[in-house]
Amino acid sequence: MSRGRGKVKNSESDMDIARCSICGTQQQLLRCAKCKTVYYCSPAHQLLDWPSHRQDCRLLARQRAASNNNKPPMQQQQQQLQQLQQAVAATTLEGSGSVSGAGANCSTAQMMTPAHQAQSWPAEVDNILNLLGQPSQAQAGDGHKQQQHQHHSHHGEKSSSYQIGLADSSFMGSGSERRYEDLCRNIISDMNQYGLSVVDDFLGMETGLKILNEVGSMYNAGAFQDGLVHNQKPDAPSIAVRGDKIRGDKIKWVGGNEPGCSNIWYLTNQIDSVVYRVNTMKDNGILGQYHIRERTRAMVACYPGSGTHYVMHVDNPNKDGRVITAIYYLNINWDARESGGILRIRPTPGTTVADIEPKFDRLIFFWSDKRNPHEVQPAHRTRYAITVWYFDAKEREEALNRAKLENSKTNNVAAQSQAQQAEPDSTTTPPAPPAAASAPPSSSLPASMSTGTGAMNANVSSQSCAANSEICT
Repeated sequence: MSRGRGKVKNSESDMDIARCSICGTQQQLLRCAKCKTVYYCSPAHQLLDWPSHRQDCRLLARQRAASNNNKPPMQQQQQQLQQLQQAVAATTLEGSGSVSGAGANCSTAQMMTPAHQAQSWPAEVDNILNLLGQPSQAQAGDGHKQQQHQHHSHHGEKSSSYQIGLADSSFMGSGSERRYEDLCRNIISDMNQYGLSVVDDFLGMETGLKILNEVGSMYNAGAFQDGLVHNQKPDAPSIAVRGDKIRGDKIKWVGGNEPGCSNIWYLTNQIDSVVYRVNTMKDNGILGQYHIRERTRAMVACYPGSGTHYVMHVDNPNKDGRVITAIYYLNINWDARESGGILRIRPTPGTTVADIEPKFDRLIFFWSDKRNPHEVQPAHRTRYAITVWYFDAKEREEALNRAKLENSKTNNVAAQSQAQQAEPDSTTTPPAPPAAASAPPSSSLPASMSTGTGAMNANVSSQSCAANSEICT
């Protein structure tokens, strides 16, 4: 069999049949990302063919780029949108057929697996949590509470918390009340039974693609930063650990009012609407134990492939106020068998494991505390997700009070340290210079040094307060 460049043309009927360039199969094909012309059934076959495909790939890519440049911009956008829509349509769950959110449905039970059948799950969750450490109580708070928005230091950025339920929420506009009711009831049932809930086809293909476009534009513009780890025990010995050994994602905090983020804002509004509804409905089970009226900004995350991952952890191990984690996925044509990237959750008690693929337009909810240790398994292609955390009012207020107390103690220690440094030391103070010397006033040099020391201490104090305000994610 002659090796074609991704398409075998043995007869007129086979002119447009895509096949693996190595073995000729038509199953589970992947297309070369650069030239978008040659197909393979697996990364192994792509690697095998690369020595001979390398030159053709560059030539085909240039020809494709030149062809696209000759098209009007509107035609290029329409073509790209059509290609994305076709890709999404090919990966929707069988029988759903949703393009406008009307088919949003809970599929949690399909994700659950008996714990003994799950592979690569550590036997002792507590041991791993202890090894990683947990954030101090001082890290729980985030500054002074305001009526609508709270600003605090979060992973080096200015972050905000947002009120929900201030006005009547509208989910997917009008005319969908019955479906909205059913969806919320299913989420309540899932949270009671499993501690998590999976909703597929949440917003529909068109809206999901708009969100993906905004996220991709931010990432390509270099707006993302490495995800940080703020969860080492304060009394643990100092151990140098590379960040990518724990988490390899890159993140960007988004409020939704930034330029180019209107669709992300719409997404968070829709999630707000669902969370507020399930928290205020009658007979809502465990959700009725909380008073949820506030959330974080959205954390947009990208795992850039190459095995990037996030080891097993708990979002809120020390009662910082977060009670619900909501994650929305944006990954078209995702196949975990090839791309990995599964979110594995082990709800406690650990009789089952949930393996959740980060599929396009999928939304998940789970408890943020120790009930749900979870990990992101190594991802072998770019993986996008948007996460929002929702606060319980009582636990949040307690966390803020602890943070204020800790900040007060830190400031007192800094003030005492500064006072001690300002005290004269008779054993080291040099004798005063002769009065006739034409030197600058004697007070200027010590005053300058004292001011510098004070500024240094003030900076240390300020940094400590900022660190104590961060939320571990």
